[in-house]
Amino acid sequence: MVTADREVKVALTELKPSLFTDDLGNPAGFFVDLITDLARQKGWDIVWVEGSLTNNWEHLSSGEIDLIMGVAATPEREENFAFSNESAFSVWSQVYARPFSGINTILDIEGKRIAIINGSSCGTGFRDIAQKFGVNATYLVKNSPEDAFEAVISGEADALVVYNTAGQGLAQPYGLAGTPLMFNPTGLGFALKKGKNFDILQDINNYIHKAKNDPSSVYYRSMQKWYGIETSETIPTWIWLGLGTTALLAALFVGMSYILRREVRRKTAELAKQNEELHSEVLNRRHAETELVRKNSELMATYEELEAMDEELRHNFTELSKSEEALMQARKKLNLLSKLTIRDIKNAFFILSGYIQLSKDAESIDEAMDCFTKEEKILQSVEHILVFLEKYQNLGIKPPKWQNVQLTLINAISHLDFSKISRTEEIPEIEIFADPLLEDVFLALMETIIRQGPTTHVGLRYRQNPESITILVESNGPGIPDIDKEKIFAWENTGKDATSLFLAREILSITKISLEETGEPDTGICFEITVPKEEYRIIDA
Repeated sequence: MVTADREVKVALTELKPSLFTDDLGNPAGFFVDLITDLARQKGWDIVWVEGSLTNNWEHLSSGEIDLIMGVAATPEREENFAFSNESAFSVWSQVYARPFSGINTILDIEGKRIAIINGSSCGTGFRDIAQKFGVNATYLVKNSPEDAFEAVISGEADALVVYNTAGQGLAQPYGLAGTPLMFNPTGLGFALKKGKNFDILQDINNYIHKAKNDPSSVYYRSMQKWYGIETSETIPTWIWLGLGTTALLAALFVGMSYILRREVRRKTAELAKQNEELHSEVLNRRHAETELVRKNSELMATYEELEAMDEELRHNFTELSKSEEALMQARKKLNLLSKLTIRDIKNAFFILSGYIQLSKDAESIDEAMDCFTKEEKILQSVEHILVFLEKYQNLGIKPPKWQNVQLTLINAISHLDFSKISRTEEIPEIEIFADPLLEDVFLALMETIIRQGPTTHVGLRYRQNPESITILVESNGPGIPDIDKEKIFAWENTGKDATSLFLAREILSITKISLEETGEPDTGICFEITVPKEEYRIIDA
C-alpha cells in the first residue's frame, strides 16, 4: 500500500463538469478524477482549497496553493506561471443566450449586456474580438458559470460567454442555448507557479501523455463519464477545417513579414557600410587638414574648403544615424504587426468557418442567404485589415526625410471634401524630419475631425517649447470625450479605414515625434504633434 508522503494543495472552483463540488460536498469532475488518480500513484495527499478563479490565481502566485486545474495558458499568464505541456482537454469559447435571442454574429451583441467569468480567458478573448469589430457591449463580471447563467435567466444580462464544456452541461437546465458565436479554440490543462514544484508539473505531463495512449485509463473513462465523448471528438472536424484555413493564411502573413524584415536588415547593412565609409573619409580629411596647416598660408583656402566638407560629412553622418535608428524602430513595429494581424484574422476565419457550416445545414434559401450576408461582413472586416496592412508594410522601409508641414497638410486635404470647411494657418515655414508616410498622418487627423461631427473651421498653429515644438491641429466641431482620448489611438480601432490614428502615431514615433488629443469635449478636437528639437527646423523667410 502506497502511503502519502507529500501534501499537494489544489484549487477547487466551480467549473462544472471540469471540476466542482457535488451535492455531498465532495470534489468532483473530469480534472478531479485525473489528479486523484495521479495522487494515488505518486503517494500525494491532496488538500482541496476552495475559491473563485480570480482568487485561485492570487493564491497560486503567493504560494498558498500548489496547483490550478482546468485553465488555459495565455501570454500574460505565462509570465508568472508554468503550464503543462500536455493539454488534458480541448475546448472553445461560446456565447449562450435564450432561444431565439437573435444573437448569431458578433455584430448582434451591439448594446447588449454580456456576463463573463472573472479570471477566465473567455471574457478577455471575447472583448478583444468585439472591440476589433467596433461593437460596443456592457460586460458583467461573475464568479462562476452558474452565476453567469443566473444573470441571463434573471434578466440582468442578455447573454454569457463560457467554455463549451461548461455551457453544454448548464444550458439545458437553465433553458438557454448555444449561439453560433464560437471562438478561440484552446487546450485546458494544469498551472503551477513558475520556478516551483517542477517535479509535479513533470509528473502531470508524463501522466497525461501515458493516459492518452491507454484506452483503458482513468483519463478515457472520465472523458466519457463527464463529457460523453471520445478524446478525438473534442473539437468537430469542421472547426479543424476552419483552423487549417486560418493556419494557411497566418503562414502567408509570416512569410510576408519575413520578407519585410529581410528588407529592413538589408537597408540597415547598407547604412552601416555607408557610416563606416564616411567615418573613414572624415579621418582621412582630418589627417589631410593637419598636413596642410604645416604648409604655408597659400593653402589656407583649401583648408577652409575642407572644413566645410568636414561639416557636411558630419551632417550626413548624423542624418544617416537617424535613418538607421528609424529602421530599427520599423523592425519592431513590423514584428508587432505580424502578431496583431495574424491574431485578428485567425479569429475572423474561425467565426467564418462556423457560418460556412451553418450555410451547409440551412433548411431554406432565406436561412442560407442570412448566413451568406454575415459571412460577407466578416470577409469585409478581413479586407479592411489587409488594406491597413498594405499601407503599414511600407512604414519605415524608406528613410525619413525633411518635409514641409503646410505642404503636407494641403496634400492630405486634397483627398477629402473640405469645400465647406474654412482653414487658418498661424505657423511659419516648418520642416520636420519624419517617415515619408507623413501625409497619411494629417489625412488620418482630418478624417477623424470630419467623422466626429459638424465642423466649419480647422486651424493650424504652433507652440515653442524649451526642448521641442508643438504643432496644434484644431477644429470647432464636437470634441472627444475624456474616456476615449486614448482609445481612438488603439489598434482595435483600425481595420475600418486604410488610414487610422493608430497608424498616424506609429508613423510619427519612427522619429520620436509624439501625438495626442487634448481638446475639451464640448469645444472641439485638438491634436498636438510634439517634435523634439533635433527633428524640426524653421525656414527663414
